[in-house]
Amino acid sequence: MKTQAPTIVLIEKDEVTLDLYRRELSKSFTVLAFAETDGVLKTMADQDVQAVIIEPEGQYRQARDFIHSIEITFPKQFIPVIVCSTRDANDIDFSGGVTKHLTKPVLPKTLRNETLEIVARNYERL
Repeated sequence: MKTQAPTIVLIEKDEVTLDLYRRELSKSFTVLAFAETDGVLKTMADQDVQAVIIEPEGQYRQARDFIHSIEITFPKQFIPVIVCSTRDANDIDFSGGVTKHLTKPVLPKTLRNETLEIVARNYERL
């Protein structure tokens, strides 16, 4: 019997990058892909999401608010958040809530491997 792949959320505004990352991540995960944060929390409520990958695309305050809303909406569940951004982590203050920050360009395979490691590490915590 085949076990179901872990579910992750991918938020990326650039359609080409979204498709590229989704294809690679789909090799190891069930990927719920979004171009915007709208509707993501509602979808997450119906899924067992193991991680969220977000590209803020210059909207860092909105991304911070979204990450904070994950913590508020799911207080009993730790959901790792990976920020994949063109800006260095030292340039952005997310005030906690971010498990990993990757500075673009990030190869799709690198993103998949990092996500696998984070999801596995989080699973061990349970």
